[in-house]
Amino acid sequence: MKVLVLDQIASVNYKYSFSLANALKDAGAKVEMVIDTEADASYCRCPVTRRFSTARKDIGKLRKALNYLSAWRFVYKKAMREGFDVVHLQWFDLSPADAYFIRKLRKKGVHPVAGVHDILPMHQKRFDPFFYRLIYRFCDRIYVQAQANVAHFSALFPEDKQKLSLIPHGHFLDFAAPLPKAQARKALGIPEGRTVFLFFGQIKKVKGLDLLLSAFGSLQQKRSDLFLIVAGNVWKDDFSVYQEQINRLSLKDDCLRADIRYIPEEELSLYFSATDLCVLPYQDVYQSGVLQLVYAYEKPPVASRIPSFLELVREGETGYLFDVGSEESLSQALERAAGDRERWAALGQRGQALVRQALSWDRIAGQVLALYQEAIDAPKERQRP
Repeated sequence: MKVLVLDQIASVNYKYSFSLANALKDAGAKVEMVIDTEADASYCRCPVTRRFSTARKDIGKLRKALNYLSAWRFVYKKAMREGFDVVHLQWFDLSPADAYFIRKLRKKGVHPVAGVHDILPMHQKRFDPFFYRLIYRFCDRIYVQAQANVAHFSALFPEDKQKLSLIPHGHFLDFAAPLPKAQARKALGIPEGRTVFLFFGQIKKVKGLDLLLSAFGSLQQKRSDLFLIVAGNVWKDDFSVYQEQINRLSLKDDCLRADIRYIPEEELSLYFSATDLCVLPYQDVYQSGVLQLVYAYEKPPVASRIPSFLELVREGETGYLFDVGSEESLSQALERAAGDRERWAALGQRGQALVRQALSWDRIAGQVLALYQEAIDAPKERQRP
């Protein structure tokens, strides 16, 4: 079976995409990838072609749109010329173009299969709901990565729920490279004797950083042994709003380190090794690669009770939970976690054991290959206009 995996934002999503591609290859598929121009593909053991400029920050929207169309034309011609059975889709950054080319592929006998990270984009354009409906219509098979997303997808797109499967997000254990805690804290300039919380990843409104700052600020008024690291780049948000909040709460350098930039892979271990607990105060998310990193480094998460987190975070067993959007509940969870020092190691170890067993890439590759085969073997369905 020949599979062409697309990832327009592999520079961000590479841990998932390359792990999946490698596992599919190990399971016997002939796999190639077409990715964005900025990603480091050294972890991928499959042939890679760089075409999408989606991740570039030095070009404008028009050039990106023109590149997107050009990259899709390349994908279409490559799939036709080289006889790929399946094109594996993940992202739909320019949904009208995605719908157009997915339909063309399907009409020519190539099977589009979507491994959906975001059922609908968090920042929708006005035309996205219409074209996402077409995209899912033109895909032969679709999978989501959390049980809660099965119901969500089925409610939004009931006409395509018969194509839908659940295949969980794989673990990121291969990407963990722990350092001695004291070494990591010294490198980051963290004062000794602190309980360290980490907020890591893209900063956007749905991630709830404002809630965390408020809850942490309240705790700081009661105790001085806590430290918060905020590390990640801003995505469709304005950090000045958070900076004003930091100033208003008088969160100084002795209790807060804010590294507002893309954190390269070689620095990742510093942040996760320096921390005691990782905070995920998300308002909503379909699934989370950050949570996979948290467990890869054997750290207990402090996470909101959104459905996708409830599948992996178990209160008092693998982490700590709080009510979505509640500053009081988050503050209580942070304090509860901070006072639970003797159990941190056990919680982190149980979290890692959970994902190692439940989210193995070998198992996931087998499920994805079975889905590909279903798409190939199924009678050709007549496309609705």
